[in-house]
Amino acid sequence: MKTTSIFLCILCFLCETTHAQSLKDLFLKMPQEVCPILSEYNRLEIVDNQKNNKTMQTRNLFRTFSKMEELTDDYAHLIISKNSEKEMKMLTKNDGTRIIMVISTIFCDDVPDSSVAFYSTDWKPLRTLDYYTLPPINNFRKVTVDKTTSRLTVTTTNAPFMLSTDGSNQPQKPFSATNTFRWSTEESRYILEINQTP
Repeated sequence: MKTTSIFLCILCFLCETTHAQSLKDLFLKMPQEVCPILSEYNRLEIVDNQKNNKTMQTRNLFRTFSKMEELTDDYAHLIISKNSEKEMKMLTKNDGTRIIMVISTIFCDDVPDSSVAFYSTDWKPLRTLDYYTLPPINNFRKVTVDKTTSRLTVTTTNAPFMLSTDGSNQPQKPFSATNTFRWSTEESRYILEINQTP
């Protein structure tokens, strides 16, 4: 009887640990500094609305609406405001541990600019360069993740205008490049797969 009780306790612990790896649960535990506009209540409301088959939206701290477009056990797409959004994706490393990738995108005059960050499952920041090599920082870049394959598509464009020393706008030669990165579980990082530069 004692052995059975111990086995059941271990089983419950394992189930709870596995369940805790769900991105839905980690979204609820996400520190507010990762997404300052959403309070804990806002995140709870989004998940509760999903459970009740309602639109996954909430009135954020700026008193506008934020909407979760998609929320699964390993992927989330959050529209924070009309000019900002986040994508989150769970990734598995070669030792079986999981990390969270967060892509934050802001739109300036409809021009997107994304940044990529990585976190442990207890939301401790990880060094980005250990997992992904960034495009040149002086260019705009739009980063998206495939929710199924985890592939990253990075579209890099230069700014359409640069200010000269006298403050006038100087048009640049248009530039655009698209790179695709695949997640390598063996190497525990993103590997450049396709480079399409004109």
